[in-house]
Amino acid sequence: MLVDTHAHLHSDAFKDDLNEVIERAKKVGVLYIIEAGLDLETNKKVLELAKKFSIIKPSLGVYPTDATKLTNEELESSLNFIRQNKDSIIAIGEVGLDFNEGRETEKQQREIFQKVINLAQEIKKPLIIHSRKAEEECVQMLESSTLKKVIFHCFNGNFKLVKRIENKNWFLSIPPIILRSLHFQGIVNNVSIENLLTETDSPYLAPPPKTRNEPAFVKLAVERIAEIKNLTFEETQNLIFKNFQNVFLKQF
Repeated sequence: MLVDTHAHLHSDAFKDDLNEVIERAKKVGVLYIIEAGLDLETNKKVLELAKKFSIIKPSLGVYPTDATKLTNEELESSLNFIRQNKDSIIAIGEVGLDFNEGRETEKQQREIFQKVINLAQEIKKPLIIHSRKAEEECVQMLESSTLKKVIFHCFNGNFKLVKRIENKNWFLSIPPIILRSLHFQGIVNNVSIENLLTETDSPYLAPPPKTRNEPAFVKLAVERIAEIKNLTFEETQNLIFKNFQNVFLKQF
């Protein structure tokens, strides 16, 4: 009953062995993989993968730094594509803010993100959030919304922000790099398991540095969470699966 709530299997990193990657995930007990799109092109690939593999559930997104390079017409086309496919998708993401390369586009990113928030409220879908070097700004904008189903993907903000996320009853998804990340170990130690999910961000964030990540490795994250929470593996995977059901499989 394992779940990977964030992967990019449309990546070229999987072009030669995707079938084998999917089979390895199934073999360790992965039931669902949420495949996250980044733009109109990858969103179309996400929908194709979901048709091919029943284990894959589609999430369509607008990656923040890429979105700033779009014309208004192109942006609206990308958002309309998500709207038109609302009945086929499980979430909107990944979306958010990214100030890693500076704040030159902050105003534009905020305007785009607000449109995405409005879209999520309109079509009633969970939001999967990218917040690199913009964690507080993302939390602030979402606190001003009415959204109840928000998942912070690979969240690197401070623990005051983590607590604000928990207080809103939102979710933090934990990747397998928890094996070597004190930050993610700290999140798990300080946050109720009722606010945790698991992800891989495949092909990124593999437990061993400079290797390809894949959905089967989500089992490693569950094992580490179980150890920190002093629970059995079965208890941990069941609780996280329950969270997954509440966020993604139940109607608003």
